[in-house]
Amino acid sequence: MARAPVPGRCKTRLGSAIGAEVAARLYEAMLLDTLDGLSRIAARHVLLAAPEDEGVARLRALAPSSWEVLEQRGADLGARLAGAVRDLWQEGQLVCLLDSDSPTLPFSVLAERLNESRCRAPRTAVVGPCVDGGYYLIGMTSPEVGVFEHVPWSTDRVMAVTRQRCSELGLSVEELPAWFDVDGASDLERLSIDLARDPSSAPRTAQVLAGLVPSELAR
Repeated sequence: MARAPVPGRCKTRLGSAIGAEVAARLYEAMLLDTLDGLSRIAARHVLLAAPEDEGVARLRALAPSSWEVLEQRGADLGARLAGAVRDLWQEGQLVCLLDSDSPTLPFSVLAERLNESRCRAPRTAVVGPCVDGGYYLIGMTSPEVGVFEHVPWSTDRVMAVTRQRCSELGLSVEELPAWFDVDGASDLERLSIDLARDPSSAPRTAQVLAGLVPSELAR
């Protein structure tokens, strides 16, 4: 799930801290690093583009040729997630939707966890919690789109309410290790620390961060 990396139209919270141009440049790098990581573990590669700002055309021009780019459908995030599950789900498969701003995810560990039980129970939701109360991944063995209803998106209650929705719908829940997405200044600080240790985990993102002057990071 991704947006076009247009200044002032993506990563707006981050942009308020470091400037819209820098935030868009960083988001593009994070997106490309994420696509590279997922290319190594996913059976089918689909980039779901938000339609705003010519998102489909912009992301088709940006994504590697192995990625199919489809338009997100729906008036809000919940409707778009539900539409994606309906469009992509196939009998006997686990369909996973991921964010585009967690570039240092340990993709090899993620692959092991997603593949370790190919015979998951019917009606199972697989969720990767974010430390800010959201989630970076949600997967399903059946199209249980009710999970996306009545969720307070863009708040720290997303994961808690998602657990509650799964319980109400009678779904089994499998949680992956918690990780973080890059929304604000504190997330950027953690990202910088992680990439200082291992720039190869997200090389494009590391390169953008390395090229920023201190005033851009401290804005």
